[in-house]
Amino acid sequence: MNLYLKFVDRICDAAAAVAGIFMLALFALGLAEIVLRSFFATSLSIAVEYSGYMLVITLFLGSGWTLRQGGHIRVTLASERLSPSARRILDIVCTIAGLLVAAFISFALVRFGLGTLERGTVSYFSSATPLAIPQLLLAAGPCVLTLAMSARLIRLLRGEPPDLGHAAET
Repeated sequence: MNLYLKFVDRICDAAAAVAGIFMLALFALGLAEIVLRSFFATSLSIAVEYSGYMLVITLFLGSGWTLRQGGHIRVTLASERLSPSARRILDIVCTIAGLLVAAFISFALVRFGLGTLERGTVSYFSSATPLAIPQLLLAAGPCVLTLAMSARLIRLLRGEPPDLGHAAET
């Protein structure tokens, strides 16, 4: 089980690194667009299309790592009034619900991307980007989040801190 948890943590770290690369590419594309428009009165035809893809891919790819860091927004109004054992049970129930939602989204997005790949659909922009590429990259994020949620559930069931944010608090 420890091997699985380490594997998932490494997958989350790798996905976060890829998200960081996409963020840098998004910055570079935006900067290039600004410079081209300001000084050369021209534009990159792919700027709007690709920046949209990169923004969403970046957000989704970083979600598993953010979960492990304890960085997702949590509403603790009810849970902070519970006993530690009741809080743990609530955390397990919420993690199971999150795991199910993440798994459903992962399945739906992978299926959608594969369907697009089969049909050979391309974007309506001048780049005619095969839409399966950004769609499957997008689907990778919820898949990583699903793995991260499963690792979080295992840690909760084992009585371990579920994320690094909790580990620092104890």
